[in-house]
Amino acid sequence: MSRLFFYIVALIFVSLAGTQVAHAQIRVSGMVADMEAKTGLPAVTIQNLRTKEGTLSSENGRFFIQGEPGDTLVFTMLGYAAQHEVIPAAGSMIIYMNRRIYDLNQATVRSRNYHQDSIANRQEYGKYFNYHKPGAMDVLKTLPSSPITALSYLVPSKARKQKEHFQNTLVTFEQEKFVDYRYNPDLVARMTKLEPPELDSFMQKYHPTYDFLKTATDYDLLLYIKQSFEQYKRNEAQAPKDSTAGVQ
Repeated sequence: MSRLFFYIVALIFVSLAGTQVAHAQIRVSGMVADMEAKTGLPAVTIQNLRTKEGTLSSENGRFFIQGEPGDTLVFTMLGYAAQHEVIPAAGSMIIYMNRRIYDLNQATVRSRNYHQDSIANRQEYGKYFNYHKPGAMDVLKTLPSSPITALSYLVPSKARKQKEHFQNTLVTFEQEKFVDYRYNPDLVARMTKLEPPELDSFMQKYHPTYDFLKTATDYDLLLYIKQSFEQYKRNEAQAPKDSTAGVQ
């Protein structure tokens, strides 16, 4: 039995080593931008269709992902048409995405709704949101029917780490969008009468956490803004004045 066990483990490692030699992975870099505005698009989902690895573009539209020349990358974002691009030999890409066109005669235009966006996002990336890291129970349940699969759970997997990282990125992004949806400039401006750039400074300094907002009622949030603004005014009143002001 012990010989069979070591034989299976050896086969797994040989297969993994063979795969790594056969595929010459490169680090692909690039930028995703709006076709019309020519500005970078943040939070665009990029996925390698062969490896299933995924990532998100940064705030200025930059992205990095592993792949091989010839692999197909798919770029998706709510409000934009999905785009498929082949990785070139140079490993550098600039992608321009087109906005989806909607028939305004047959649809009512409304402001963006966080809940609708969140549902659409989870439907599109459900397999990442619902990803479960294999544990001891998964090994025991899988062992009788598929010993190789069960043993593979015990071997460190780059693909599993990538899924966990992508899942964490998606969850963090969704939480940030939820905070921005509830704690928004229009609401804070109505409560405080502040205007930019002072409004921006106040919102950044008194930015509520996701943990608070996920359980806070509308009244709780309004009370939080009111109390934060009162503290803000007290701090402003106590701030030392510039003694050089008015000195010629």
